[in-house]
Amino acid sequence: MKKLKARLDAFSDAVIAIILTIMVLDLTPVLKDNISDYLTLAKEIGVYIISFAFVANNWYQHATLFNEIDDMSYRIMLYDFLYLIPLSLTPLATNMMASNTTSITVVAYGILVAIVSLCFRILARAVTNFQYTNKSQMREIYTKIYGKHNIYFSLFNVVLIVLGYFFPQIVLWFFLPYPLVYMVFSSNDRQQMYDAAQLTANQREQYLQLPTGELRKFQKLVENGLSSTIPDSSTPSQEASEQAGHHSWLDRAINPENESAGTSHLDIDEIRQLRRKQWQQFLKDTKTQYDFKNHAQNNAGQLANNTSHHTERHPRDQSDDHKN
Repeated sequence: MKKLKARLDAFSDAVIAIILTIMVLDLTPVLKDNISDYLTLAKEIGVYIISFAFVANNWYQHATLFNEIDDMSYRIMLYDFLYLIPLSLTPLATNMMASNTTSITVVAYGILVAIVSLCFRILARAVTNFQYTNKSQMREIYTKIYGKHNIYFSLFNVVLIVLGYFFPQIVLWFFLPYPLVYMVFSSNDRQQMYDAAQLTANQREQYLQLPTGELRKFQKLVENGLSSTIPDSSTPSQEASEQAGHHSWLDRAINPENESAGTSHLDIDEIRQLRRKQWQQFLKDTKTQYDFKNHAQNNAGQLANNTSHHTERHPRDQSDDHKN
């Protein structure tokens, strides 16, 4: 299935490339020097840029998602096809909205964006379930990290659809920042997922129990490269860590293994050790009063289920620990 997974990656990339090609070919060339024709072309180009940003963001999300796995299941393959079907309708929706910007075309475009986003989330959950067979932790962490952002973006999309019916000419342009903002948030979420995957089973339970505000503090510590070093490894200077911590989002490495400050010179096992020490240091530095023991007792049923999954880990989880 590994070869088939590579073929599916290539197939998906080809479909997305064709989508972008069809959209640019749909632009109407100006055949006569007429101001109104040039204005029409400018509007079509603007709508094309909106859809280009949307499709490009989907390529990025798809590429980073599939980069997390080396193999796949039939479920993932079928969900990928399901995701590509509405995405391939983007040129049609773009052409309709550019040629005839009405309430119907703008609302239809918003509905298409919502359907594509829903299909991708279904695909992402299937990949997460395949990658982490340990249901009690990483799947819950995925929901904890991505859940709120998915809700926010869904609500924003619904608002655009409703407003698009009344103000199509204005709402049209609000679809442009949608994929750009989504890309920024998703990159941060991916980094959090990667960092959480490096923690021990007990630390992951603690991770799940902490409120979102506390988790942001831990992520800030990781981003700034603060925390203790690992045995027998060279550590970057404090000045270098501070400089890395101030890098903008555009300067970050896409690969989560290299995105955090001060870890580009470490191998996977060293990064795992560093993250676990960072978590211990985080709990110590913040002097958190969160009582994990009592919380666990109050959620005995849930944590008992977690424990049963921890003791019966799938072989893929064990190999995943070595890979990560």
